[in-house]
Formats: sequence, structure tokens, C-alpha cells
Amino acid sequence: MKECFNPQPVRDMRKGQILAFALAFFMLPALSVMTSAQEAAPAVEIDCAPDPVMNVHPSYYEDVELLCIVSNPSSLPETISVEKEWDANNIEMILSEDSFDIEAGEEEEFTITFSGPTKLSADTSYSFTLNAQVDTWGGIVPVPVDQFNFNASYEGDFTVSTYGMVELEMSDKSVRTLELDEQRIISFQFSNYGNDEDKIRVSIANEAELLESGFSFPLGTFVAEDVASGGVSSIRDLTVSAPSVVTKEIRVQMVIRAESTNDDSAEFSEIVITLLVEKPSEISGLGGLDEMSTGDMKKYGAILGAGILGVFILVLVLKVVGRRSTEEATVRTIELPEVEEATKPDVEDLDEFDDMFDDLSDEEDDLDSFLNDL
Repeated sequence: MKECFNPQPVRDMRKGQILAFALAFFMLPALSVMTSAQEAAPAVEIDCAPDPVMNVHPSYYEDVELLCIVSNPSSLPETISVEKEWDANNIEMILSEDSFDIEAGEEEEFTITFSGPTKLSADTSYSFTLNAQVDTWGGIVPVPVDQFNFNASYEGDFTVSTYGMVELEMSDKSVRTLELDEQRIISFQFSNYGNDEDKIRVSIANEAELLESGFSFPLGTFVAEDVASGGVSSIRDLTVSAPSVVTKEIRVQMVIRAESTNDDSAEFSEIVITLLVEKPSEISGLGGLDEMSTGDMKKYGAILGAGILGVFILVLVLKVVGRRSTEEATVRTIELPEVEEATKPDVEDLDEFDDMFDDLSDEEDDLDSFLNDL
């Protein structure tokens, strides 16, 4: 049996294609009119640079400016106004312009200036909104229509940058005189004058120089502490140990530096103290003392001089006494003649007195010779 072909489905498919083509043909002008109408309608756009961040450091404060652009994408000239939404009592937000006459397809720039006090906290933050509106389009006030872009807005945030400011404080900045191997504690405090909590670090800035001179730091060369804004650290210290051997007097400066870890560009605070290690003196034969300071040398020198003088006096006395004991003429008996009446002394008796004084003169000469020999 021969199968019969039914052409009806083919005809139905062709009719659908023809109907769709006809519908598209008639709708295309309508869509084109709608697009043209949209391009010709009032419109506005607004955009700004990255959000403002203010530096409130007391030494480097400046007002911060934000650059914004308002544009007219329509086909006719427009008058556009811009209004701000801002709620911050301590910071001003000022627009350089708030009304613009912009030709079709053109744009204009304006700036917003933020100004306020220094030392604001790093937590300071405010949101703001800029609202742009088409006031006139082609010289007439446009009628609001939902599908037309009569308004545009920009939302941003104002913030404050973190800055560091530290101060190192030390009550005793005098010269530290150390003996060999002596350890000395250097105490200090530091303050945070920045606008945020800061981990302040205190270190020995010239550590390499001190190590080369023989000093050491048994407990480390730095300390660090978190200090609140406007706060003061606890009393901290660094320990320095003097060299164990020196060949000359050492006088070197120790530079202690405090730095902010919040702000790499922040200025540091320094205190300089002097470390002094005197050269020891070597003296032998005095009670086994090998090393003495200058003061010890003067003391023991005075003792030694007094001892030498005492020995000299003792030797002199012994020599004089010994000489007198060996001489028979040390003690003389002088017999005077009986004088019944006042008579002149005998010349021979006077000669005996002269001989006695001559002996004393000889002894004085001997003493002078002895002193000259010394």
C-alpha cells in the first residue's frame, strides 16, 4: 500500500515565519522611536575621585579636596544643580560650585573642600551624598517621568588618616661611669601623642658602635609596648654591661630612640647619654693589689711617702744615738776651782767649753753629710 504525503504542517510552519517577520518589521520603527526619545530626554550623571582622607597631624595638616564631574548626556543644553547631604559638626564640606550650565554631551568639574581641626581621632568617619538634578532642559523645566534620568547621586565616605607622634622621657641623663664588667640599668618612659593606639618601640640606635667598643646588652637591645592615644607607657629599662678588659679610657655615647610602628614617616624621639669606663691602674707590691684607680693611687702614694719619711727619721735618730754612745766625750765632767771671791774664769776652763761645742759642730756636719747622701 502506498503512503500518502500530508503538506499541511509545512504550510503552517511557513505561515508562522511570515507572521513573525511581519511583526518585527512593523515593531522596528517603534523601537527606534523609543530609543531616540530616550536619548533626547533630560539626563544627568555625577561621579567623583576616590574618597577623601584627611591628614590631621598638627605639623602637616592640610585641607583635603575631592574632585567631582557632572555631565549632560542628553541632546539639549541643561541647567544642573548639585546639593550635598552632610552631617558633621566639626568638619566643613564646601562645594566650589552648586549650579552648572552644560551643553549637550559636555561635562564640568568642581571640587569639594573638607576642613576641620587637627589631632582628630583615627576613628573619625562620615558618609556624604551628592545629589545632581536637571533644573532646565533646552530652556524649559522638564516634566518628571519615571523612565527619564532627571536625577543622579554619588555616595562617599570621609575618613581621617592615622599618624604617629612619640616622645621619649628620661629623668636621669647624667654620665654613667661603669667599672669593668659592671651592669647598669637605664630607665625611661615614652608617651603617645598620635591619634590612635600605637605599639611604640624603643631601641639602641647605635648598637653596632657600642658592641664594637666592648659593651653588651644581656637582656636585649629594644623594648615595645602598646600605648593608647594620649597615654604614657609604664617605666621600662634597658641593661648595658661594661667591657671586661680595656686598654684605655672609653667614653662613648648611647643613643636611645623611640619610634611609632603605626606611622613609618613619623619623627622619632631620641635621648643621648654618655657611658664612661676608666682605664685601671696597675700597682704591684701593695697588699697584692694589681689594679687601682687614680684615687687609689693618690691614697697609697701618700701612705708610701709617709712610711719612707718615718723610716728616714728612725734611721737618723738611731745613727745619732749610736754615735754618742761610742764616744767617751759625750759626757764630760767640768771641775771648777773654788772661788772664794768673784774672780775671772780660768782660760783653760773656757777652752774645755770650746772643745765641747766643737764636738757638737762635728755632729752637725755629720748630719748634713748624711742628708746629702740621701
